[in-house]
Amino acid sequence: MFRFLAVIAATVLLSGCSDPNRGSPGGTGPGSTAAEFAQAVASSDGRLACTLLSAQVSSAIADSRGMPCPAAVLKAGLPAPSAVREVRRYGRQAFVTTGTDTVFLSEFPGGWKIIGAGCSPRGDKPYDCAVSGG
Repeated sequence: MFRFLAVIAATVLLSGCSDPNRGSPGGTGPGSTAAEFAQAVASSDGRLACTLLSAQVSSAIADSRGMPCPAAVLKAGLPAPSAVREVRRYGRQAFVTTGTDTVFLSEFPGGWKIIGAGCSPRGDKPYDCAVSGG
């Protein structure tokens, strides 16, 4: 999954910025989804946070911590919410940078879902994410 996130990051960084509130049903874009996720975690609303994760990531965090996703995501050590600084989108993939986090998203039929959160760059290596599908 980390290699996948590195490819997304590289691809998205080469594309232009997009409006974080365009591009999916209901007008909720990747920037809004990332902000809503961070706020849900900060508010201890693990149920809402998990609805914003892709199914694969939701299952992976639950399996890795041996507890349901709503409890597991709250124990992941994710950073506090911060304003969205940049949204870069390439097709159905997006990379959102806030003041405290880097979030990777994919667009699914139901809208934008998080595939990596709490991500930190590691130079030439793939991002290290506190929440991911791998």
